[in-house]
Amino acid sequence: MSDEDKERQRERYRRGLAREVGPDERRRRRAASAQRRSEHTSAPRRGHWSEEDAEFVKIRRPTHTPMREARGAPTQALPVATVAAVHRGLVALDHGIDARIAGHLRIDPEFRLVVGDRVRFAEVSGTARIEALEPRRTVLSRHDPGNPHQPRILVANVDLVVVVAAAARPPLRPGLIDRLLLAAAAGGSAAAVCINKIDLSSPSERTALHALLGDYAALGHAVSCCSTTTGEGIEALRAQLDGRTSVLVGHSGVGKSSLLNVLDPGGARRTGEVRAHDGRGRHTTTASGLRRLDERTVVIDTPGVRAFGLDALQPEEIRAGFPEFAQDAAACRFSDCTHVDDPGCAVRAAVEGERVSAERYRSYLRILAAQRDESD
Repeated sequence: MSDEDKERQRERYRRGLAREVGPDERRRRRAASAQRRSEHTSAPRRGHWSEEDAEFVKIRRPTHTPMREARGAPTQALPVATVAAVHRGLVALDHGIDARIAGHLRIDPEFRLVVGDRVRFAEVSGTARIEALEPRRTVLSRHDPGNPHQPRILVANVDLVVVVAAAARPPLRPGLIDRLLLAAAAGGSAAAVCINKIDLSSPSERTALHALLGDYAALGHAVSCCSTTTGEGIEALRAQLDGRTSVLVGHSGVGKSSLLNVLDPGGARRTGEVRAHDGRGRHTTTASGLRRLDERTVVIDTPGVRAFGLDALQPEEIRAGFPEFAQDAAACRFSDCTHVDDPGCAVRAAVEGERVSAERYRSYLRILAAQRDESD
């Protein structure tokens, strides 16, 4: 080792001695460290309430921002809009506003918007963002084959469900009308029945259609016969819709979009022909959409249905959907008579005596049987 290296080694030794502290200094430093640890442990944690402290201790302001504050003002202070259409990743609100759904709603597996929903939205970086869904006044829902535990809601907050059927092409299906009327009542909406394409019916067919509508009118439903070709009944239908939020529902090809085009020529929708080989309609409306006829009147068009499974209803709820049974049901032998095969059923006697529509009674039996099959 050279003399220079020996000198560097001696210098390092001298610096080490200078840093060395005596036993008194070491005890002082250990005591100070223990004191700091004690103070840190007794202090309230950030963002947490000290439940063990008998006295009130003011909690330090949390370093994070609560989720609601991060989203802006409380939702009740936000403006309200109506959902006009729902697209993948984007929601069209009335008055021409396009909005996205806030992340805290998107991750909710039960959250689903439908046309007619009332939502609260905020402006975030120049884009509308839906922050909350208002309670629904009414709903029109059907059985969801993919999720038997939860109904599929089609539209919300409508005052009137207009069940549209065709006099011909496709053939009239009273059973579907009855199912839709029952769904409207279960969801809290009033209902009307509109027979479209009345110009295609013969005089005898027209007489039968008016008799059918008479049965529904006797139950308190608004009824109309319409033709988009001749204009018959259009003004009567317009009067039923005036000042309300309504939805047009019915089988594919019955002319719902054609009716809406006549009622609102400025917002024409695509219409389709009926297939010649089976008389069934083509789907020209693929998603529900809201149209504002004026400041007081809103109409929602929906895709045509080929079947309409009712949401799970109890037998008494189904019977309530056939109020014409009530008077005779009071005379049944049993108070819980199902009006199917119970002995002493006065409703069956009323059907045989033609005091109750046989077609409506058959519809009741089909709906009741279908509900039993779905519950098995």
